[in-house]
Amino acid sequence: MIARRAASGNDALAVSVWVRLLKAHGLVLRQVRRRVPEGLTLPQFDVLVQLHRSDEGMSPGELTRVLLVTAGNVTGIVGRLVAMGLVERHPVPEDRRAVRVRLTARGRRLMRRAIPRHRRDVAALLSGVSPADLGRLRGLLGRLGRTLELEA
Repeated sequence: MIARRAASGNDALAVSVWVRLLKAHGLVLRQVRRRVPEGLTLPQFDVLVQLHRSDEGMSPGELTRVLLVTAGNVTGIVGRLVAMGLVERHPVPEDRRAVRVRLTARGRRLMRRAIPRHRRDVAALLSGVSPADLGRLRGLLGRLGRTLELEA
């Protein structure tokens, strides 16, 4: 009986943490969506950020894995970014079926302005939490992420 109550208490705590994670995620996401560069959606901005970090570009499969979205989503997002002149698809010479997605010069200029602004915006959103608490939270969330990746 005591072990069952303890398990039930642990279950309730886990659900409570999950609910708080969802709420915090939703609140931060709502604010960040309002601050992405004009004319972009948050998923488009996320793709551009990942491409900005990779000089040689990324395959659609790599984008799918790093962004945790479906291949269909990446295809649609990349297609819209190509139409906007922010990214290009480049064929891979060794594999005619494969492509690398890279930022265009226009995309690189946009991201050089947008990323510092994004960092300032996120810092402002989290400014109500002390740096020490942010460090602890970062460590705990990192541990949670590693645990969940092992279970995937």
